[in-house]
Amino acid sequence: MKRKNIALASSVLLLILMEYPDSRIEMVNGAPLFSQNTSNPVKESRLGLMLRRLNSSGIFMMATAHPDDEDNSLLTMLSWGQGIRTALVTATRGDGGQNEIGSELFDALAVLRTEELLAAHRFDGSEQYFTRAIDFGYSFSIEETFEKWGRQEILADFVRMIRTIRPDVITGLSSEGRGGGQHHQASGMLIKEAFRIAADPKRFPEQIEAGLRPWQAKKFYIREWYGSSESSAGSRRKNVAAINVGAYDSLLGRTYSETGNMARGMHKCQGMSQFAGTPGPAIVHYRLVDAVVQGLSEVTETSLFNGLDTTITGIAQYAVSKPNAELAIDLELVAQHAKTAEMYFFDDRNDNSIVGPVLAGLEAVRKLREKLWSLDLDDEEKFEIDFRLETKERQFEETVILAYGLSLEAIANDGLVTPGQDVEISAVVENDGNVSVDVLGVTLTGFDQEDLSCMGEIVKSKGLYKCSLQPSISSEARPTDLYFTRLPGVERYVFDPDVPFGIPFRRTSFLARFELGFSSISVSIEVPVQYHYEDDTSSSVKRMELNVVPRFTVRIVPEITVISHTAREEREVLVTVTNNGSGPSEASVRLELPSGWRTQPGYSQVRFAREDQEKTVHLVVIPSTKTGYGEYRIRAIVESLGEQFHHGYQVIEYPHTSRRHLTKTSETVIKVIDVEVVPGLNVGYVKGSGDEIPTAIKLLGANVEMIDTDRLSRGDLSRYNVIVTGIRAYEVRTDLRANNDRLMDYVENGGTLIVQYNKFDFNDSQYGPYPALVSRDRVTDESAPVTVLIPDHPMFTIPNQIDELTWADWVQERGLYFLGQKSSAYVDLVQLEDSFEWNSGIKRGALVEARFGDGRWIYLGLGLWRQLPAGTVGAYRLLANLISLGG
Repeated sequence: MKRKNIALASSVLLLILMEYPDSRIEMVNGAPLFSQNTSNPVKESRLGLMLRRLNSSGIFMMATAHPDDEDNSLLTMLSWGQGIRTALVTATRGDGGQNEIGSELFDALAVLRTEELLAAHRFDGSEQYFTRAIDFGYSFSIEETFEKWGRQEILADFVRMIRTIRPDVITGLSSEGRGGGQHHQASGMLIKEAFRIAADPKRFPEQIEAGLRPWQAKKFYIREWYGSSESSAGSRRKNVAAINVGAYDSLLGRTYSETGNMARGMHKCQGMSQFAGTPGPAIVHYRLVDAVVQGLSEVTETSLFNGLDTTITGIAQYAVSKPNAELAIDLELVAQHAKTAEMYFFDDRNDNSIVGPVLAGLEAVRKLREKLWSLDLDDEEKFEIDFRLETKERQFEETVILAYGLSLEAIANDGLVTPGQDVEISAVVENDGNVSVDVLGVTLTGFDQEDLSCMGEIVKSKGLYKCSLQPSISSEARPTDLYFTRLPGVERYVFDPDVPFGIPFRRTSFLARFELGFSSISVSIEVPVQYHYEDDTSSSVKRMELNVVPRFTVRIVPEITVISHTAREEREVLVTVTNNGSGPSEASVRLELPSGWRTQPGYSQVRFAREDQEKTVHLVVIPSTKTGYGEYRIRAIVESLGEQFHHGYQVIEYPHTSRRHLTKTSETVIKVIDVEVVPGLNVGYVKGSGDEIPTAIKLLGANVEMIDTDRLSRGDLSRYNVIVTGIRAYEVRTDLRANNDRLMDYVENGGTLIVQYNKFDFNDSQYGPYPALVSRDRVTDESAPVTVLIPDHPMFTIPNQIDELTWADWVQERGLYFLGQKSSAYVDLVQLEDSFEWNSGIKRGALVEARFGDGRWIYLGLGLWRQLPAGTVGAYRLLANLISLGG
């Protein structure tokens, strides 16, 4: 390889992708749009990767059940190594999983895990799509999965995505075996069925009526794992492609498996390792289970695309009725230009030499697309050919931008905008190349003023073009939010119809279109308008698309609270109002209450001096003396200038992800329940990886203090009636592991320690008073019967009587990661039995007590951490009794 600085470029490129999530590769029609300003070596590496895509017409689709199921190494090899257009279709967004980096659950976790997929694709170069299925938690049953998802509905979604993406090759998960949750097998069954159904216009004809066309992919594979029931020696020899993803790629500066591991490491909330791995062979196996290509059963495959023509000239194969010589000649011309450009990149040190063939290739594609409709081909043939040429044209256009060394940006002076707000936007073209470029103009779209534009000019080598525009946000602009919402009664989303089906998030409407002139050819490129800001958590500059927010946003906490029916206590709620409008403003705050309820004060006035200022109002809610058991909803209302506001939003953002908003109604749910707690409890809490248990303890009337490292190591622990460790605390708190002996002393001297569930890091040492190991045991049926083994234990009698109603209306599951093998000194307090055949048998270890010295050590595998935020009444009664053990 003669080209200089490629190794440096590769290392810098991967560093940028890993550390700065908004230096992202924007996927447009399967091709990357590089719009950020970076050093020349990085642009060279990106240019080389893009040139590979110019020479390929192959399309690949991988289907999985959840985020982190994908094979990032294979995606990397196909996308960046071979230039194949790769798409990942994930059945769910992973919202039923756990979260090892924060407290996001349910819809918020769906947003986070979607963003983590996009972060992974910055490394592996793939597009991302979803079906409407919801991850309702670990399932031991395909039948349960289909019942909750809707089998035909999710099958239709996979068919829709095949008809949309039109892949040559599809891979899926195995539909066999018991390994992992049955969402995996269910998705594997559906995508395997969809492989053939997508070609039948009689199946899901509403898709055809809406404009989609049938499509038959050529080959279907499943991932083959050694040691599984389907990985017999015979199957490994027959119809199995053994693919080495450990090959080194000079443009990436790593092997495909190393890059894939870095992509997988973006699934941080699932605890994926950040270790990139070591260089060397890495073989993945995929078994061919269906195909429409003849003769493959006798072929030892080394590629998923064996037997398929994925060259540019291979596009001629879609002229099925008869060969078309004119088409073949034109495709060969496009292919020659692409090959010449790639050859110059690797063999010639003069960057200018690449420009000529890339421009010529773009012109050839455009002429062929224009001519195509006059060729002697039927409409179906023209559609298939043009479908691929459209992607090829976009790839050539973006390669032109890279070959000329251009960076395009549209930078706003504000990232959180309100309807009617004026915004200042700077459109920038930086020419880092060696020749002048004609910026013909820049036009903004999505704003109140249509087609607001800047005049163009010639930008010389190493020069900069910059223009400023002052558009307004439409007064009718709706707040930025998700385009998918839950359907009641099923585990399936409904998608907004105005959004392309299955994309990760609604695409921003705020765009800048750059018109650029190159010799006799012009190129139009759209980039999203972005705002640059400093991220306090990562000390880096990040970018965000414009987020529309209301003039006032309203948050109310707690989002859920409980009141004892016997006491009917007053409850304080906090209403936080943020002024998102520019300049001073004022508003009134009140609560919308159930009949007979009142607040003190009745309302409050808030005044703001500036944008982004927050004011918090304390209001005391006083229930009616006639209030009975049940659920009561209270909404916070902000009024200003005759307009009402009652929404806020949750910001979901981490250093490795982009900022997203989840709109929330400013509503609190008050549950009046039969619950008591021993008075005067002082609870110490060792926070784990994120849960809302401390808030629930406070709602029960106990005092809660967070135990930090200093208190763990030398504080007076005897001041606490009970100490609770958060979920997975032994996994994420090194100080807890280091000072566990102090907790054991606390228990031995009469304290009560409640250890919520941990994963297998707990097994690295003896953290309990006696030997015990965390197991994989769980019970996923949220209505599974629970048997109390020691009915007269104070856990079930003081201060609340635990009965059958305690176990009613749980969500998603009973619990997980129960204690398994353990000393006889541990006593099981309950046992559970799942309803699913593949998880049959009595399960113990969900609630375990050990007496140690004068105190109690309790392991809690029951999922209170999930039930309490969901408002499960029985979970509050269980929690009250648990902490009351220390009273």
